[in-house]
Amino acid sequence: MKQKQSRSGAVVLELILTAPAFLMIALAVVQISLVYTAIEQTAFASRYAAKIASETTSGGLTALNTGPNGPLKTGVDRILQVGGLPQGSCRVILEHNVDSFTEQTIADPDPAAANCNCDPPSTSLPVVTGVTTSESVRTTVCVRLGDNIPDFLSTFGFPTADYIVEESTTYIYEL
Repeated sequence: MKQKQSRSGAVVLELILTAPAFLMIALAVVQISLVYTAIEQTAFASRYAAKIASETTSGGLTALNTGPNGPLKTGVDRILQVGGLPQGSCRVILEHNVDSFTEQTIADPDPAAANCNCDPPSTSLPVVTGVTTSESVRTTVCVRLGDNIPDFLSTFGFPTADYIVEESTTYIYEL
């Protein structure tokens, strides 16, 4: 009978010692899932923005992403909010070479917010061979994780609040 009592005390001690590790593993799985979802939603919003820009008349491209909160950023934020990112994007950048030989970059907001360190890719827009036009548009959507998902692992020394998700999409200009 004594052995059973001392064993039950050992089980409680083992539970007390292993519970924090199990809790941290469970929170890490949830955090990684939330980050992955934010990346996928940002990629979808970038594709949406590039599609809209590729179908906008050349005269309307400049007004498409100027603001505060131009129509492109507003549409991107709506997509992100429906996808579970309540604060939306911190910056949307539109680049194009439509009706000119030089690239134009239009960012909303411009300049970037203090907590949104996000710039467009450093590569130039591609020249597509085999098509009648080489004009293209590229959108970059930036989402700050700290504003959109809970930060479960900051208690354990692994914060995700300061990370920015950047996704870029390039489409051929269709008009």
